[in-house]
Amino acid sequence: MKLHKLLLGLLVLASCDAANNGTQTRTGGTTGTGGTRSGGTIATGGTTSGSTGTGGSSASGGSPSTGGSLSATGGSGNGGSTASTSSGGTTTGGSPSSGGFTTGGSSATGGSTATGGSSATGGSTATGGTTSTGGSMPADGGAGRDGGTADLRPADGSADRLGDARSGDATGTGGMATGGAVGTGTGGAGGTSTGGAGGTATGGTAGAATGGSTGTGGSPSHVGFYVNGRYLYDPCGEKVVLRGVNEMVIYSGSQDGSPYFSEIAKTGANSVRITWNTSGSAAKLEAGIANAIAAQMIPMPVLNDATGDMSKLGTEITYWTRSDIVAIIKKYQDKLLVNVGNEVGNGSVTDAAFTSAYQGAITQMRSAGIHTPLVIDGSSWGQNIDQLQSTGPGLLTADPDHNLIFSCHMYWNDPNGTKVTTEIAQTVSLNLPLIVGEFAQHAVSGCSSSPFAYKTLLSVAQTSEIGWLPWSWGGVKNSDCAADQPFDMTSNGTFAGLQGWGLEVAVTDPNSIQKTSKRSKYMTTGSCN
Repeated sequence: MKLHKLLLGLLVLASCDAANNGTQTRTGGTTGTGGTRSGGTIATGGTTSGSTGTGGSSASGGSPSTGGSLSATGGSGNGGSTASTSSGGTTTGGSPSSGGFTTGGSSATGGSTATGGSSATGGSTATGGTTSTGGSMPADGGAGRDGGTADLRPADGSADRLGDARSGDATGTGGMATGGAVGTGTGGAGGTSTGGAGGTATGGTAGAATGGSTGTGGSPSHVGFYVNGRYLYDPCGEKVVLRGVNEMVIYSGSQDGSPYFSEIAKTGANSVRITWNTSGSAAKLEAGIANAIAAQMIPMPVLNDATGDMSKLGTEITYWTRSDIVAIIKKYQDKLLVNVGNEVGNGSVTDAAFTSAYQGAITQMRSAGIHTPLVIDGSSWGQNIDQLQSTGPGLLTADPDHNLIFSCHMYWNDPNGTKVTTEIAQTVSLNLPLIVGEFAQHAVSGCSSSPFAYKTLLSVAQTSEIGWLPWSWGGVKNSDCAADQPFDMTSNGTFAGLQGWGLEVAVTDPNSIQKTSKRSKYMTTGSCN
């Protein structure tokens, strides 16, 4: 299979090189080789459960002292740790908190029985962090996206997409315990976290035990949506399969999603991918995020400065980690996905280069305090699903939050749906969290002469619970293939203006947005109750 995939990959690259001889001029004055575009990402994910804490050792002698209760609280998400009671004393801890918060780290079991004056050792060891895997799709043809500013993508299809992951930092605090041990655990990368040593009890009299050393590792805490296995879950633990739309908000007059988000919401979409770039103001970005949430859609902002160019990824990370941008992300982190960069990298990006670039990006964004799911687009203008399949597991392991989604942009010449069926099946078998962040009725290169079996995608994605977001709504017009079956789903950015393939994908197909989208209770009510 690996040899077959390698040969297939070489053939695809050869065909892409052959196709990328022409140029298309994009709105905004920038010329994209073989076509340009900005795109979207669909997230699939999974639930991350809290880890189970074991702890509470007992010391012989003396009268049993009562261990204080101990719980670890983390960020938004579901889960929580299960704590066991120690002999000689009772402890509580690790119960999941409600309202969209999960127990971060691990619950340390509390008090132990101390022998008059001797120190009792407590603490707990938690194993945590589930690893989610995710995949995306290879590249055959670029898709053009613009609307005033050019978003470069060659004929293979380009788009930068980037998502965020998150790290745990759940600290468990203990109560009053006789010789009990309270460990503070920092949610991290799924290792084991050991609770610190407890205090000393004299003659069986209960004293205040304070957590000793801080354990590292533990299960990541969730601040909002999170990935478990190949699925995405909301903070209450409800599985979410993305059914949304892309829109080039940065190139619109309002730059805040109005009036288009309210029109997109009429389809029943549960998500919207917000095309943005580093020239956008923090205030406008926040307004767009808030407007999407008000329309009960999960906002997924994406920067498109590095479309087709891996060397510019650092510019996008600098923007994401600015203090004002981080503050916005934290404000809305319980309802937000972050697509790191749109279609970063052309068809020459190696697996090693892709891994290195995104490991660095993930580290910087997590260190800055961004703990939402991070969405990572494939290289080769979003289309290289094989590279996502080969590098995805390693990137998930490297992310301290294990909270990544991989996004493929299926601008493929695949009229019979053979490739989309095969690639989704392979990605599912790898248990990788995948979304199709962009697709349309045909590829960018060749336009109508390179049709894509989008109805097959809708059917296979529904069966496999894969999220998707078509490109694009059409409030801001596409320049690619403008004279040859344009990508615009609508004629004028309104629900009433849905047309052609856009009407099918949004409303009339048996697997359309309107017929398959489900908004989670947390997005509609803001609560798990």
